Amino acid sequence: MSCSDIPDWHLRRRIAVLDVRSEAWRRVRPELLPPGYGQDVCMRRLVAAGRLRRLKRGAYLVVDPVRETPSIAVASALYAEAPHYVTTDAALVHHGLIDQPVPTITVVLGGRGRPIDIGGTVVRPVALADRWLRDADAYATTIEGFAVRVAGREQAVVDALAEPAWMTHGSLLPEVLAALSDDEVERTADRAIARSTAAGQRLGYLLEDGDRRLPGALASLRPVRAVRLRPGRSSRGAYSTRWRVYG
Repeated sequence: MSCSDIPDWHLRRRIAVLDVRSEAWRRVRPELLPPGYGQDVCMRRLVAAGRLRRLKRGAYLVVDPVRETPSIAVASALYAEAPHYVTTDAALVHHGLIDQPVPTITVVLGGRGRPIDIGGTVVRPVALADRWLRDADAYATTIEGFAVRVAGREQAVVDALAEPAWMTHGSLLPEVLAALSDDEVERTADRAIARSTAAGQRLGYLLEDGDRRLPGALASLRPVRAVRLRPGRSSRGAYSTRWRVYG
């Protein structure tokens, strides 16, 4: 196989990212890279030809000349060999709960990482404690044939409640909650409170504001510290004495 065939080999197998430091590449490199052909030389030539786009050190987007690879697939592929899942905005779009453009795709990992510009979209890796990552309601699926690991509907909401900065379109959470069934809200409440009191406070505030029935797990919640619904905003909104939340 010639160097120029490598991108098409990956695309036929619906592999969005070529990471020369990955175990997957190490396994197939002898098959794909011509004998005596330097790996760095091959990568540079493919980048110059527009068939690869460098995303970070050693990792390249495999460019499909016919159609663009879904950004969520690229985001997940960047961390394919690490425990991870895509959450908040991108996950909620995937589940059909919001339909806004997603400028930032949040990927949950066991450790920190730097944001990566993948071309019009930034992939933001965020850290979550191992026990929460291990128990997260996330699953493997495919989008246009590309492998993706994504948060379930309830998990994406819990992440947005526990870590509001992880969600760009946080103002749409009331609409998202309105689309969830009572059973889903019950499970979301259980997960939110287990994650943090602040997540439970925010959920209680939003449900009460939307005239939704409160799950039993929230009815007994009596917070003692005030939190913001969306930290980082320049001004505070209405204050709920019941939930101790600035809206």
